[in-house]
Amino acid sequence: MQIMIGTQPHAISDLGDRITIIVITGGPCSGKTTGLARLNRMLSDRGYKVLISPESATKLITAGMTPGELPWIEFQEEILLDTLSQEDRILSIAKRYRDKGRKVVVLCDRGAMDGEAYIGEDAYGELLERLGFTRRQLCDERYHAVIHLRTAAFGAEEFYTLANNEARHETPLEAWLLDERTLFAWTRHQHPRAIDNSTDFEGKLHRLFGEVCAILGDPVPLEKEDKFLIEALDPASIPVKWTESLITQDYLVSPKAGEERRVRARGDRDSISYYYTVKRKVSSGVRAEEEKMISEREYQALLTLRDPEKATVKKRRICFFWREQFFEVDLFEEPRPGLALMEAERSDRTPELELPPFVKVLRNVTDDKQYSNAEIARYKRTLVAV
Repeated sequence: MQIMIGTQPHAISDLGDRITIIVITGGPCSGKTTGLARLNRMLSDRGYKVLISPESATKLITAGMTPGELPWIEFQEEILLDTLSQEDRILSIAKRYRDKGRKVVVLCDRGAMDGEAYIGEDAYGELLERLGFTRRQLCDERYHAVIHLRTAAFGAEEFYTLANNEARHETPLEAWLLDERTLFAWTRHQHPRAIDNSTDFEGKLHRLFGEVCAILGDPVPLEKEDKFLIEALDPASIPVKWTESLITQDYLVSPKAGEERRVRARGDRDSISYYYTVKRKVSSGVRAEEEKMISEREYQALLTLRDPEKATVKKRRICFFWREQFFEVDLFEEPRPGLALMEAERSDRTPELELPPFVKVLRNVTDDKQYSNAEIARYKRTLVAV
């Protein structure tokens, strides 16, 4: 018997060119959480309104729907229905921002085809048919692109862990097999992309962002970035379109040596986003980074762990494109008012850096560690010592 759940799935062909829907999927411990947080932050800096549809499986498992207590096909049915409902609500919000003139990117933490990896192609096909859907509707007609992050269990085994997701339990072998099945489930999409573990994790995140830029038609950044000490400028003097955000960053005490923890609040004209980042030393010259978006309540709770040896960093960030290159200008308010730094990002379209003539550059400080945010935060301690 066919069951209809109310409305027909949306089609990306009806959305126009100001809303882009991208699925970020992959096997367990693939870097999705950090990747989504990084994409949200970097796309927001580029002027996009970013909306994220959370992973339904983790949400429902955390809510108490325990794997194994229901038949797997019923379990996946609930996940699918929640995924579709949640994405449609996010899309409704996206249309509101689009109608206000914003360019919107919807990032889906997994999508409608992920369930096939858990119950098999035939069983999932029967489920879709019973619900009144086709794979075409829920795959290539629903999302502009799909990016699959390969599990660390395939190519980066030493980094495989489930400590950051209580809803996961797979062994490395199970994770690899699930990764393969998930990749296969999305191969019917017209724009699938897979990002492997052939580089370190930072390189993996860089390739993820590059793929998203390519999907959006933006310049794809190269890995090399340059940082410059500049004279403070008035954003009103910038002759091209620019965006502004207010950033507050605090460093936290950590119980582990060699580990850096921080929280960040980033506000723009629409909202405030909160991030929690942990950087730790893995081996000589190798550092791992985990970043996730958090709620305001979690942010306030983490602030109670603020490192008393470091100041709160507050700055205005001005972002703009100049000749197919992306620039970030940070105008510091605390703890070093008047300090102004600019980061320049080379792209595939302009590998040779061309600095904007309306910014007065004092010198290149790319390799000068005193201009890192962590060192700027130590300025409080320097003042006390004097």
